[in-house]
Amino acid sequence: MDAEGFLNTRGLVGLRSPGEAPRREDDAYFTPRWCIDALLDSGILDLQGQRILEPCAGDGAIVDVLRSRGHDVVGRDINDWDRGWGGHDFRDGMSGFDALITNPPFNMMDRFLTDAISAAPVVAVLGRTLLVEGKRRGHDVWSVRPPSHILQLPHRVDFLDRSGGKGGVMVCAWFIWDGKSTGTAFVWGNE
Repeated sequence: MDAEGFLNTRGLVGLRSPGEAPRREDDAYFTPRWCIDALLDSGILDLQGQRILEPCAGDGAIVDVLRSRGHDVVGRDINDWDRGWGGHDFRDGMSGFDALITNPPFNMMDRFLTDAISAAPVVAVLGRTLLVEGKRRGHDVWSVRPPSHILQLPHRVDFLDRSGGKGGVMVCAWFIWDGKSTGTAFVWGNE
């Protein structure tokens, strides 16, 4: 099948296969619960007593899981998503928190990483595993403050949640800065 051109919400031309749905506005693909559980169950982060920000809260998946486990978390997003936290661009107000945990828009990942790792000592970002690639990212992010852990998820992620969030096309990992470590450990996530 041939790919067809399209104009996305930002006015940028891209390619998609015929029949493929257009990208969601603001790159809004929400985090399946199992991904959050994998992070929290890994034992890498000690979040007790920490004030946590989820700056790209979306539908609240991360916020809800953190709160259900007794954590103090604030959700913000550029959109409201019927949660009352709209009107906050992630680039504004990330400081003043002990930890940032989020699944930011992949189309703004580099800018987000640069801002996040300078705003908080503890950061956990869900991203495509290919974030380890790239000369510019290596210079601007990884050499400035390398992650303490890369927690590789055991399943591909279905951000459209057609199968309980597992079995999608995205190979993802949590990129974690624990505020203590100086090297990077690669860890396989559990079921």
